[in-house]
Amino acid sequence: MNQTKEILDAYVQKSAEAFQFLKTTTVTERAAFMHAVADNIEALDDNLFEVAHRESALPMARLQGEKGRTVGQWRSYGDAVAKGTYIDARIDRANPESGKNDIRKYSVGLGPVVVFGASNFPFAFSTAGGDTASAIGAGCPVLVKGHPGHPETSQIMADAISKTVKEFGWPEGVFGHVAGDYVEGTDTLIGAYLTAHPTIQAVGFTGSQQGGKALVAVAAKREVPIPVFAEMGSINPVFALPELLESKAEEFAKQYVASLTLGTGQFCTNPGILVAQTGSAFERLKAALSEAIQEAKPTAMLHPGIAKNYVDKKQPFHSQEQVTILAESATKAEQTQGQPTIAWTNAEAFLSNTQLSAEVFGPFGLLVEAQSTEQFVEIANALEGQLTATIAGTENDLATNRSLASVLQDKVGRLLFNGMPTGVEVVYAMQHGGPFPATSDPRFTSVGPDAVKRFVRPISFQNWPEQFLPAELQSSNPLKLTRTVDGQPTSDIL
Repeated sequence: MNQTKEILDAYVQKSAEAFQFLKTTTVTERAAFMHAVADNIEALDDNLFEVAHRESALPMARLQGEKGRTVGQWRSYGDAVAKGTYIDARIDRANPESGKNDIRKYSVGLGPVVVFGASNFPFAFSTAGGDTASAIGAGCPVLVKGHPGHPETSQIMADAISKTVKEFGWPEGVFGHVAGDYVEGTDTLIGAYLTAHPTIQAVGFTGSQQGGKALVAVAAKREVPIPVFAEMGSINPVFALPELLESKAEEFAKQYVASLTLGTGQFCTNPGILVAQTGSAFERLKAALSEAIQEAKPTAMLHPGIAKNYVDKKQPFHSQEQVTILAESATKAEQTQGQPTIAWTNAEAFLSNTQLSAEVFGPFGLLVEAQSTEQFVEIANALEGQLTATIAGTENDLATNRSLASVLQDKVGRLLFNGMPTGVEVVYAMQHGGPFPATSDPRFTSVGPDAVKRFVRPISFQNWPEQFLPAELQSSNPLKLTRTVDGQPTSDIL
């Protein structure tokens, strides 16, 4: 890999040089760049969909919607950057009588960032995804390690960003792209090398726990450790409470299976565990789940490796004691498809066997039969950190199960009351992150404009002359930002 290291070093050096340039840009200039990237992605023709469909097997309608989401991310994040939301400018003016200094603070980019493309969202979480958009918005150059599952798609999106860099006359190193199939057999080594590189200052990752934990370990062993913002998946438990099931068991079962099989179950918010209380309503739920899963059709998974992994991860449930396969799709899956499957176990077995809480990436759900709602709380306490959890119930159910809601707040980044977790809206209030091992740092989100917060750090300027201050902190407020001045928000000229 010696020759590869030389090439990677050259990429990183360009990123370092570009960082010095980005430090001179304002939030307004970076926002304009982000809108231009959105325009160039939006202008891509149907070849993008054809290539992405061939590489990922995702349906055209899904890819068209995801392209729209990607464009929207760049624009909405750009709008948030332009407002100065994430520089968090604060000014405490001097008071000569008391000897108080003039102190001004805002947030700046961390430095060059490595982003690892995800397999299941080739547009919105990959090369031109939210990690790249938020890092550039923060003022950080980005070096993307393209995902080997969709190398041509990755290159098309990379070209759209690089085109924007040229149009703006910005340094080439503002955005770099290392192809996913760059050197056969060295993909993992490239990721580790970039993460360990002393010039790199942060990492954005979406993928498996194995991959995310490996990068966190590499970053922690550096002479100067850096943050790795890894989103590593989740089983996203759903707790179906008694009163709701009594009246809506069959309807709820259909909603659950629809969410479980959406996108062949290849979402990090896939509801892999369903907990309900034993009784007649539970039996109706179990029967309805079996019927719905048999009617569900197998669909293609992202690539053969993921299809094989799904089969391998699902297989132990066929041999576990106190686990029964309730039903599978009545249609036999082809080799690269995911067979929709529902299994059953009881709460005692679930609590005593940690293998039963492992994520199965695909259309697989485990129905857990609890003896009481008190046992729901035991199960919630036993869970690792999750991206989401859902309480399905009536308001009366919620009122009588407040301890469950309280425990789940400690376990998740997003707590739903009814509905299913697979829809992740790109809005300010979205929290797409959760306690470890769902993510490596639960303080941050990887979806929504707040994703920019991951890639900035604060710096204060004390008693600096006006003309040498960053525009964002100048008393004349040339960018017309809302800032906190002497403890009060204002956009006034000082």
